Amino acid sequence: MFFVIERWESVALRPSQLGPEYLASVEALLRQQVEGKCLQSVGYVVCVIRVLQHLPGRIQDSTGLVVVAAKYQAIVFKPFKEEVLDAVITDVNKLGLFAQCGPLKVFVSRASLPPTYTFQEEDAMPSFSDGSLALRSGGEIRLKLLGVRFEASQIFAVATTNGDYLGPIEPRETSAA
Repeated sequence: MFFVIERWESVALRPSQLGPEYLASVEALLRQQVEGKCLQSVGYVVCVIRVLQHLPGRIQDSTGLVVVAAKYQAIVFKPFKEEVLDAVITDVNKLGLFAQCGPLKVFVSRASLPPTYTFQEEDAMPSFSDGSLALRSGGEIRLKLLGVRFEASQIFAVATTNGDYLGPIEPRETSAA
């Protein structure tokens, strides 16, 4: 799920960054500091929309850097337990499969696949197949999150495909008009 949040963050400017481009330096450092980071409380910061407010900077005694507190607005991605997502399969092995949904890495264990799917190791690309549809690297899958774990720079999840409307997403055929 995507959200728009407002949050305060402190950035440290070098004395050379003070001057006419002061506000641009604050925004650039803020973007560099938070974009692409995973914050436990808010999720994965996709991008900073804008800086809403900044307080006057304070000089750090020991370093000479100017520390500025800035309030910003950002788009964050925070997946929740029981959420249904579409993902791209990145790896398949006999224990299950791994999929990617944006910054979220998902593992679907073999036990969380429908019982009709069996592991096909002898193919050129390993896959789980039920005879008509196959789950292999590069394919799309709809899954339901069972648990989500946040780490310093990544989000991991465990998911299942047991349920209505879950499983492989068949490629759509484009009709030539």
